[in-house]
Amino acid sequence: MDHKNHDKVFFSTFAIVLSALFGIFFICIVAARILDTGEIHQDEAVTRGLLEERIKPLGQVITDNSELAKLQAAAPKREPMSGEQVYAKLCAGCHDAGVLGAPKTGDKLAWGERRKANGGLEGLVASAIKGKNQMPAKGGDPSLSDDEVKASVEHLLKLTGI
Repeated sequence: MDHKNHDKVFFSTFAIVLSALFGIFFICIVAARILDTGEIHQDEAVTRGLLEERIKPLGQVITDNSELAKLQAAAPKREPMSGEQVYAKLCAGCHDAGVLGAPKTGDKLAWGERRKANGGLEGLVASAIKGKNQMPAKGGDPSLSDDEVKASVEHLLKLTGI
């Protein structure tokens, strides 16, 4: 192999590869122009409306109690849930598995101590309404009535055997 022509061979090969890449680039540009239907060039008001629809907030935070009361009054009314329904919907997720230290359903000792420490059934219900440790108030569903919370606590205690 001739060592004198290495540079010439390299530069000619490099030029061929570079030409091929530019050719592919220009073919892509031409194909894009041919395939462009022009649908993107809509009226600016329509485009703005579509954009605002995509980026609208999912919710809002209300810190004014009067505003919150208005929204809660306007919320659709639902049928009251039984203790079993509330337990299945909210309580079972944590109390069946003991998530974050929640006393497990069926643990008579733990529930007996809690019942005694909180002042009986009414104390447990008050604790469930206000929230305790990692458990949010009303199990995380503020639409529950106090009676529904009480029924769910009674159901939990019944399942535990207390």
